[in-house]
Amino acid sequence: MDTTISFSKDAACKIHINYAFLKGNEYAVANDSLLRMGTLQPNYFATSLERLTPQRVISQLARRYGKEYIELARWLKDREHEKSQLNWALNIDTRILPSRDNNIVYISDIAIKTGETTTKYSLCFNIDPKTGRQITLKEAFGDDYNETLTKKIIAQMAKNYDWDDDDAAQAQSKGYFVGIKPYPSANFILHEDSTTFVYSAGEINSKEVHVTIDN
Repeated sequence: MDTTISFSKDAACKIHINYAFLKGNEYAVANDSLLRMGTLQPNYFATSLERLTPQRVISQLARRYGKEYIELARWLKDREHEKSQLNWALNIDTRILPSRDNNIVYISDIAIKTGETTTKYSLCFNIDPKTGRQITLKEAFGDDYNETLTKKIIAQMAKNYDWDDDDAAQAQSKGYFVGIKPYPSANFILHEDSTTFVYSAGEINSKEVHVTIDN
C-alpha cells in the first residue's frame, strides 16, 4: 500500500506499507495475533475487540495516522519556520522467515520520519503459525535463559569486536550496556541452529546492534 496525505502544496505525509501475512483460513488466528503484537506501528489495534485482518487494519492505520498527521501539521504550521518539518513519512516493510520447530519469525522494518528526524528500527516476533502464540526466550532456552544468554552474548560481542576480555566491564568500556546490566533482547530471531538478538539504536549503543550466537 502506498498513499499520500497532503496538508498543503509543500507538505505531506507519505505512507508505505508492504505487509506479508499467512495465507489460508487456518492462519486467521495467527494473522490476528501478529497484528495485535505490533507488527504494524503505531500499534493502534492491540486491544481491539474485533477479529483483525491485514486488509482491514492496514487501511484503518493509514487513515488514523493520516488524521493525526493533519492535526499535528495544523498545530505546527505557525510554530515551525522550516516547511520541511511538516513533511512526514511512515515506511513499513515486513517479511516472514522459517524458525525452529516449524515456527516462523515475523520481522517488521520500520522507519518513521517527522520533519528532519527519521527513526528506524526492526521488530521480531517468533510465533507458532498454527496458534498465533509468541515464543519467549524462557520457552526456547529454559528458566536460566537470562544468565546463560547474557554470557553468550557478551562472549560473542568480544569475539566480533576483538575485545581483550569477554565480560560486562569490557562491554561497558566499549560503549555497550553503559549504566545498565547486560541482558538478552526480547527482540530476537530464533533460527534452527542460531539466535540473533536485535537491539534498537539507543538501547545499548547509539547504533542498532545485532548479535548472533549458536544455539
